[in-house]
Amino acid sequence: MAEEAGSHQIGDWASLGGALERGAAVTSWGDGGECELFAIHDDGQLRDRYWDGKRWHEWESLGGTFTGQPAAAARDADRIDVFAFDRDGRLNHRWWDGTRWVPWEVVEGAPLGHSVSCAWSGERLDVFVSRDGGPLWYKALR
Repeated sequence: MAEEAGSHQIGDWASLGGALERGAAVTSWGDGGECELFAIHDDGQLRDRYWDGKRWHEWESLGGTFTGQPAAAARDADRIDVFAFDRDGRLNHRWWDGTRWVPWEVVEGAPLGHSVSCAWSGERLDVFVSRDGGPLWYKALR
């Protein structure tokens, strides 16, 4: 088995600002290194910031009042999904359709939770939800 040599770092650490409640979710797409970053800030709003392959754009509010850490996945540049729990524990979903952010919607039937993760797998969006000390729940969305 070959071993990689040297540092894997590209450049120095850079502050992206913000006042995050918890950690951020990130997803990427395209051949130019594009990525989208999502974080719930101390005012409860979910904000996003993206790298267009050359520079970071400023934080932009996607609204809402959320808690915890969001989850995000991109199928491509025309479909980016983000999930977050509102203060009542309901799972909310919003997505980029290639031209605009579709308004927030509550994911009907989703268990109340605190943690969410997601990933695109072909034409299926796999979503995982859990609550501290409880089981892991799964649902495939399109």
